[in-house]
Formats: sequence, C-alpha cells, structure tokens
Amino acid sequence: MKSATNLILFKIVYGMSLAGVSIGFPWLGAIGLIGFLIWHAKTSAHAKADFILAGIAILLGTLVDTINIHTGVLVYQESWPSASIAPFWIMVLWANLALIMNGALRWLQGRYLMAAAIGAVIGPLGYMLGVKLGTASYAGDKLEFVLVTGISWMIALPLLLLIAERLRKQQTA
Repeated sequence: MKSATNLILFKIVYGMSLAGVSIGFPWLGAIGLIGFLIWHAKTSAHAKADFILAGIAILLGTLVDTINIHTGVLVYQESWPSASIAPFWIMVLWANLALIMNGALRWLQGRYLMAAAIGAVIGPLGYMLGVKLGTASYAGDKLEFVLVTGISWMIALPLLLLIAERLRKQQTA
C-alpha cells in the first residue's frame, strides 16, 4: 500500500508541477512536494536516505537539464532563477523522482540494464508531455531532442537507483 501511495503522490506532484507552469504558477509543484516530503518523513523507514538522495537528484537533474538548454534541444518556460540553468520547477521534479527510488521503483534496483532501457523511453516521453502542456518547447531537431534526453535518462535513472539502494542500505546498517 505504501508503494502505491508513494507512486500516487509522485504523480500528483508531477501533475501539479506541469500544471503550475502551464498556468503561470511554477511554485505549485513545490507546494505539492512539501506535502509529499512530510508524508514521506512520517511513513518511510529510510526517509533520511531518501532526502539525501533528493539533494543528489536535484544536482544531477540540474546538470542534465542545463545540458538540455545548452545543447539547444529544449527551452523551458518559467526559467527562474536564470534562463541559462534548469528552472526551479525542474529541480522540484527531480527531487520528486528521488522520493520513489526506494518506494514505487525499488523493484528496479539491481536491474540496471532494464532501468536504462526504461529511462531511455520515459525520459523523452516526460519532456514531450511537458512540451505539449506548454512548459517547454523544442529548440532544435526533434530527433536530436530524443537522443539527448534518452541518453541522459538512460544514465540518470539507473544511477539514481544505485545511489538510492546504497544510501538505504547505509541507513539500515
């Protein structure tokens, strides 16, 4: 049940983030994330590990999405704090993702080739949804976009799963 709730809360925050940017209120996702963090702190046996992972995911995601900007594959709406780095609402999405690594996605830990394949597909699809909702736009060739985002998520998802597993094991040791 916790795993299902974990996934549902992730999806709610994801939706709030994209909807917030679409309607000109990019902080909406952060408000949802605060609620998710509170729930997580109260229900997770490894919340400390997951909160550390959230910080790591923000750094990794900021790097990934700043690369998306500088390679010219995406332009993000609501580019606070700067148009030259990943926007705050994207950082919220990466922290949100971290909170399901030891929850709804725990079954993927140790299955890193599968995680890489899943990342290569869901990464570009997530960005495409954002483009359809008006939170970002393609800055160049669509094939280049799919390749850049697919490769970055093919690396990022298994990496986050590996770090999540190690942090969780350290906390429980």
